[in-house]
Amino acid sequence: MKKYVKLILNNKKLLSYLIILFISIFACVPLFSKNMDIARDDGIQHICRLIGNFNTLKEGNLFPVIMSDFCNGFGYSWNIFYSPLTAFLPLIFKIFCASFVTCLKLFMFFTMLLSGIFMYKLVYKISKSHKAGLISAIVYICAPYHLTDLYSRIAIAELASFVFLPIVFIGMYDLFYKNTKQTYFIAIGAIGLILSHNVIAVYTAVFCFIYLLINYKKLNNKNIIKSILINIAIILLCTSFYWLPLLEHYLATSYEVFLPERMFKNNTLIGSKLSLMDFFITKPYNMNFHIGIPIMIGIILALIYRKKIKIRYRKTIIMFLIFGLTSIVMSSKLFPFEYLPSSLKMIQFAWRMMEFATFFLSIVCGIVITMFINGNSKKEALVTILLIIYISIVIITSMTSVEIPFNEENYLNPQPITSSTGRIHAGCATFEYLPQKALKNRTYIETRTNDVIVLDGNVVIEEIHKENTNLTFKVNEVEENTKLELPYIFYLGYSAKLERQDGTNESLKIEESDNGFCMLTLTNVTEGKISVSYTGTNLMKITYALTLLGVAGLIHFYCKKSHKKKVY
Repeated sequence: MKKYVKLILNNKKLLSYLIILFISIFACVPLFSKNMDIARDDGIQHICRLIGNFNTLKEGNLFPVIMSDFCNGFGYSWNIFYSPLTAFLPLIFKIFCASFVTCLKLFMFFTMLLSGIFMYKLVYKISKSHKAGLISAIVYICAPYHLTDLYSRIAIAELASFVFLPIVFIGMYDLFYKNTKQTYFIAIGAIGLILSHNVIAVYTAVFCFIYLLINYKKLNNKNIIKSILINIAIILLCTSFYWLPLLEHYLATSYEVFLPERMFKNNTLIGSKLSLMDFFITKPYNMNFHIGIPIMIGIILALIYRKKIKIRYRKTIIMFLIFGLTSIVMSSKLFPFEYLPSSLKMIQFAWRMMEFATFFLSIVCGIVITMFINGNSKKEALVTILLIIYISIVIITSMTSVEIPFNEENYLNPQPITSSTGRIHAGCATFEYLPQKALKNRTYIETRTNDVIVLDGNVVIEEIHKENTNLTFKVNEVEENTKLELPYIFYLGYSAKLERQDGTNESLKIEESDNGFCMLTLTNVTEGKISVSYTGTNLMKITYALTLLGVAGLIHFYCKKSHKKKVY
């Protein structure tokens, strides 16, 4: 036993990983309480989304797009519009977990653990100090805003983005400052951000662009330019299955999510700005937006030691300090967020910039606190004790919510939309992924039956059979240009086929009705059997091939760089 303990103590990297694991477990202990209200805030939406995706996979849909039993059985799509990673990765735990809530909690724990591991890797890469990497990882895991996402907001997508931010900047640092360039980390991190939280991905791209401008003198290196272009190509290809169908829907019809000020409102954006006191004090039962004592100490020490920081990474640390302080200012009442372009106002809440403040300043914090310790055992013991006290206090105070048991069995079958359903509905959020016509006629969704409805003309409809996104029915005595509304909310990808009595088949065009549902117009048809199913658009099918091409390119890029590393 002593042999193994000694081996671990001598292996600083392994010891650091074990400490990060312990801190992650400690931070997540309250999460696994039976009475933890995981359904609060965004939690209920993520749980229902997991249930919907699981049921859609069970229906045999390998690439779930439409959750067929949502919206009173008329189908609702999250996965066309909302970053898909957090909708599927938690389902991996269904292999050994019966509960969707437990799957989500396990996923949340692993986001905390991985965020710490990759922060450690980034800071170690910059500083070559295990101690600096470990301190940064601990501060990053236990940062107040990070724990707010974990316990107060149940912000699963944002929690996942904490993992990918360090990965992006591992690649960015390699791009300019390492002889052995592992720049494929840029692609891996960016892909993860786009597929977990595209708003955070947009702001990360802005910081990366500024990073490039600061290092503009090195852009005359053809290898750097080549690496940037390869990374961009891989990012676009690997995520094409998500953003191309999203663009296709944007161009095809009007969905609520694309309306100006639907996903952001200036008054909400202004109201979410933090006051000066919010950065230092959190009132009971409020979300934690304060900076945190270690980061505040890190900022002070960075200003004191700015000229003593090692030359090889001084520029990087000063840049990250400026990025972090800028993010704090952007979270405050000082910053005119409401005057930014719409694409940047999609952040919805100004305090979201605290994620970037947490990220950049955790890096600075670990490095300058290590400089402060400087091999002094008394200072090291003091910092260790203060960190332990701070972590304990922050985790305890983050649990400010009233514990309410949640019974997921009540949601295994989707909640019906009725006249008493409010603006927010479990599994449909604020109905932002409906066509505008469907939302304007929400009463129609509440009262509509599963029948095929004749909107115009005359026809005899028989033998209607609907199962999930598959529908068959027979038509007779069809009047020319008869319009039929199908019991499906309109999303691109539904296809319809007419089988005539003589055995010939004809594809029918599906359009959007005035109610926001799928509609058929029957021309040159007298009788036959109509089959409707969700098959996806041709573009969707192409994007699956493009994504596979991108993954193959990423693997090749990784293998090529890894081989070069071994050669060096």
